[in-house]
Order: sequence, then C-alpha cells, then structure tokens
Amino acid sequence: MRLRFLSVLVTLFLAASSALAQGANVLEGKVVMPSGTQPTNPVRVKLTFNGRPIHETFSDLSGRFSFPGLSRGRYQLTAEGDGINFETTTVYADISAFGASGQSFTQDIQLRPIVAKPAQQAGVINAFTQQVPEAARQALALGLKNLEEGKIDVAIENMRNAIKVFPQYFDAHLQLGNTFLKTEQFNLAIAELDAARQINPNDERAYQSFGLLLMKQKNFAVAVAVFAEAARLNPSNPMNAMMRATALIHQAATSADDRTFLLGRAEVAMNQAATLSENKLKPDSMTVALFHDLRGDPEKAAAELESYLQKNPQLKNPQALQNEIKRLREKARTTRTTP
Repeated sequence: MRLRFLSVLVTLFLAASSALAQGANVLEGKVVMPSGTQPTNPVRVKLTFNGRPIHETFSDLSGRFSFPGLSRGRYQLTAEGDGINFETTTVYADISAFGASGQSFTQDIQLRPIVAKPAQQAGVINAFTQQVPEAARQALALGLKNLEEGKIDVAIENMRNAIKVFPQYFDAHLQLGNTFLKTEQFNLAIAELDAARQINPNDERAYQSFGLLLMKQKNFAVAVAVFAEAARLNPSNPMNAMMRATALIHQAATSADDRTFLLGRAEVAMNQAATLSENKLKPDSMTVALFHDLRGDPEKAAAELESYLQKNPQLKNPQALQNEIKRLREKARTTRTTP
C-alpha cells in the first residue's frame, strides 16, 4: 500500500508539470539580490491583485518562485526585506493571456539595497568573503544566463571556465553542483557541492543541495542528517526545518520498525517550519498526506489531497489523485467499522 501511495505521488508530480495545458496562467520569476546574485536564504514573495492578497510563497534555492492558476490582470509582487541587506521590494506584472490555453509569464524581482547600507558583493556568503577576479565573475554570470535560456551544456562550460580562472570560487562550484543536480548527474553534482563545502563549510546552501540530492537517491536517513546540519548553520531559516520534515516522513515510509519515532520527529520539524514562517511553509501536500496516512489517519490524508486538488484545478490528469482520495476514504471507513 505504501508503494502504491508513493507511485501516485510520482504520477501527480508529473501531471503538475503539464498544468499549462489546462488553461491556467502561471506567473513565475526569480528574486535577485542587489549584487545580481541569488539570495542566500529563501525570500517571502507575496502576490496581490487590486489590493487584495492572493497568495504568498518562498523562493527556492535558486531564488525562483511561481504562482499558478491566474487570470488576466495586473498583479503586484512584493519580496519581503530581510532588514539587513535589502528592503521590501515591489514590482508589477501584467498577465494578458487570451484563449483557453494557459500561458506562462515571467517577472523577476531585483531587490533594492537598504539605504545607507552597502550592497552585498558577489561571493559574500554569510561572513565569508572572496575577492573574485572579474573574468571569473563574468563567466559565472554568463553561465547563469545560459541556464535561464535552457542552454545547459553551454551553462556548464561557462561555469567551469569561471572555476578555471578562480578554482576556489564558492558560488561557481555551488551553481555548477546545482546544475548537475537538476540534470541528475549525481556524481558530478557531489564533486562540485563537496568542493563548495570545503571552501566554505558554514554556508547552509551546500548542505541543502546535498540533502536534495540524497532525497533523489532515496537515501532519506542521510538526507535527514544533512538537513539538520543546514538547520544548525541557520536555525532561523524555515526551509531547513521543512526539508528535514520531508526527509523524515519519507524515511518513515520506508522504515516500519522506527516509523512512530520518525513521524514524531517529523511533526516537531513541521511545527518548527510553521513557527519560523508564520504558518506559511510546510511540506508539499503529497508528503503531508503521506504523513497522515502513516500516522493512521487516512481521512485527514484524503482531506489534504482533496484540498490540493481544489487549489490546483489545472492538473492535466487529476484521476490518479481522485483515485487515491477514494482509496483513503475507503480505508478510513474500513478502519471505523472494524471492531
């Protein structure tokens, strides 16, 4: 039954990637630091329409964010300031889609530095500073631009050029490692992420990426430990607690003997993520549903999936999700009637 649930999750994630075909417009973009680099930590991004809050999310490890299911109109995007390096920044995005087919719109947010406070320079990670040669900086910037354009091979070449110019370039190793991670070249990703970690062992992003790699390899126990190290380096980042909770839930799904213990730890981590993010951040709905099902509450799992379906009507093939909801509800009924 657990394997069936996990296979449903894979199917649903694949279906979600085809959401545009269902007529829902997507507004996506990237948060960029005043220096032009990606943020060190996730940034809260709020979406507003005609003065009415619509939704909010956190940017991912690359600074990306996405708001699906939008209709035509002018939207306001607000990136919340951190009080240290950049101030709250607002931009506007126009969605002018016509027809039934969904379209994708892009609007990046270039953060504004706090007045009277110098902008953070490229290569500065926490208290870690590097004097990066301009040639290396330009090569990495070109590689990131290539990556945005979908030119993966060219992006990798330019990132490697940056490292050739400056072998100790933390950002270049990190970005190259993340690129290999996204393309599932795991051995190459490990080598680059480990190089980044050795250059600066106090930056949580290397550990976050390592954890995501381990999750892809289904090595959940080690992923838990790696995300815990990221949380130790930056205990105020809710993303670290959320990632650890996700890894613990999937570890529990593969470990019947320690399941109760692991789920208890996952619940603590989820509560930490909720507290740190003001109840805005939690594992994805599929993982939360798996958590409730493993805890013996299939009705709550079904409600979580049903809520996800209602919030994402653009799913190309919702049948797998509907079937799973039906199975969980039947399981709940059986549980109630069993003496």
